[in-house]
Amino acid sequence: MALVNQAKREINAKIVFFGPAQAGKATSLKHVFNKLKPEFRGAMKVMNVQDARMLFFDFTPPGDGNVDGYKVRFHLYTVSGSNVDPAAWKMVLKGVDGVVFVADSAPQQQEQNRRSMDDLVSFLKGYGQNLVSVPTVLQLNKSDLPDAAAVADLERSLNPSRLPSFRASSQNGDGVLQALMSLVKTVLAGFKSTGAEELAGSEGLERAVEEPVAPPAAPQPSLARAQEPPAAAAEEEPLSLELSGAPTAAGGDVISVPLTIRSGSRSKQVVLTLSLAVEKG
Repeated sequence: MALVNQAKREINAKIVFFGPAQAGKATSLKHVFNKLKPEFRGAMKVMNVQDARMLFFDFTPPGDGNVDGYKVRFHLYTVSGSNVDPAAWKMVLKGVDGVVFVADSAPQQQEQNRRSMDDLVSFLKGYGQNLVSVPTVLQLNKSDLPDAAAVADLERSLNPSRLPSFRASSQNGDGVLQALMSLVKTVLAGFKSTGAEELAGSEGLERAVEEPVAPPAAPQPSLARAQEPPAAAAEEEPLSLELSGAPTAAGGDVISVPLTIRSGSRSKQVVLTLSLAVEKG
């Protein structure tokens, strides 16, 4: 679901590169990043999340990328790892506006492709969405392999809905930008059909406005607590901290990270605002 910032007259959309492990999702994202001119994109950022790495950056498409006078900023995400926790994918797919499904054309990876597609359908269904309501394209990656699976076989296995598909190689970049730009055009067309005012519904506005986040205050021991014996203190529930949603760029090098603090049966949601600096080696 696109987020509309009326103060900046900006529509923020999310695109996720999804697919099986080692299919080339992160390599594809990096290729797109390197091909875009710096004036059109933000910095590439990496965050460790649940034993995997989340890569993301934002860009503004040149040309006719406005909707009713609102600039559209696309935020591209993927999760990289050999065994990504499904919870990480569910978090990243929340509110997604478009998906690039990166399939692996290696013959021995076809079962993993099918499982990953089933996972995508299941995760979207959990948010009341599907491959029709969320624009999706297939990037048939590693098509340059000598023993690459036939396109017809990949289409028959993964694409019964006849989604737009593109032969690609993330190693040399062939087809990667074409797949993404096709998706961007579809998402933009949907925004223009809906209109900025409709996108900026009450729910969207509430999500677009950040609540000020104050650093947690240090606990002040009360007299009663100070007099408790050590055994009583040991019975207190431990605190745990977990991600409750996908981090989002708030402009410049600032990102907002939704968190959930838990203690026993109690929980509280907060938003951590971080300012990142890109280290130049």
